[in-house]
Amino acid sequence: MILIIDSFFTGSHKFWGLELQKRLPFKTELLTLSGKHWKWRMEGGAYELAQKFQKLSEKPEIIIATDMVNIPLFYAFSRITTKEIPCIIYFHENQFAYPKSSLDTDKIRGRDNHYSFINLSSALFANHLVFNSEFNKVSFLEGASKLIKELPNNSIKIKNLITHIIYPGIQTPPTIEPKTNSIPVLLWNHRWEHDKNYTLFLKGLEFLKEKSIDFKLIVLGKGTEKKEVKKLFEKRFKEELLHCGYVETNKEYLSLLSKATHIPVTSKHDFFGLSVAEAMSYGCFAILPKHQAYPEHLLENEKSGVLYDFPGGFYKALENSVSTPKNAYVKGDFFFESIIEKWTTLFLKVNSSLSK
Repeated sequence: MILIIDSFFTGSHKFWGLELQKRLPFKTELLTLSGKHWKWRMEGGAYELAQKFQKLSEKPEIIIATDMVNIPLFYAFSRITTKEIPCIIYFHENQFAYPKSSLDTDKIRGRDNHYSFINLSSALFANHLVFNSEFNKVSFLEGASKLIKELPNNSIKIKNLITHIIYPGIQTPPTIEPKTNSIPVLLWNHRWEHDKNYTLFLKGLEFLKEKSIDFKLIVLGKGTEKKEVKKLFEKRFKEELLHCGYVETNKEYLSLLSKATHIPVTSKHDFFGLSVAEAMSYGCFAILPKHQAYPEHLLENEKSGVLYDFPGGFYKALENSVSTPKNAYVKGDFFFESIIEKWTTLFLKVNSSLSK
């Protein structure tokens, strides 16, 4: 049995865990805590998870723990070792590269390396490290190397860590017909939060209006159902707006994706970009910042989008992209068929007698 452990089980973490449980060819169970109070989850979540672990009727053959788990502490509280139960850590994000809020009291007090060190400790403890993008891997290794050099006794070595890249995974869509819309339909399908940089997105829409470029608009994602957000779009883009608000069902979400033609992305930060991959899989041409993990979406797939210099190059890239109809595709590596094959290979490498 494979046990997936996550102390912050919400959003993309939850989607990933449930899909692996459903799709893996091995018996897979979940051991999780709800997605709130993230710092406490990294600090104290290991104890709570260990209490749950000790009550399991069946012990796992392999553990996959996410980066939100203090893995050495969990193993200590659970009274187990990696020799008994091998551990794979999956990095949805890493604290070396995660943007810190200007209001974060730990940053203000100069203690913001603490959670990065939890990630580093877990990486040193685990048998294998799996990252959800090349950017995530590189930023972790660079951040870890920098931190180690600052330590009083920098004898920690990371060169022997065994690393892999396995994307989170998206569903394979039905056959997508080429989009021939005479008017482009722009999509926002991210959280309505500052790190997604909705201010630049709104400025881009105003720029198109000033240029008298026609477009329609679909606005999705958590936070877009709020009254103030709906009021903003209805006031400034009433004629363009086709939909505004978070949708509860996957069927409705995918239906709206299929109607969009372009996804302009203005995010300051992303370790992978699940919503971008989903939109591209439904034919949306991607207008992406030339930073973070976004260039990976266009590797061997350069006709499905354009990269711009962030943030100043956004307006020109947006104008050029919406002027002519384009269709996008997604790399096969992003789909669950490929993802599950890679996970299966890794699990059997770790434990060749893994039971199904």
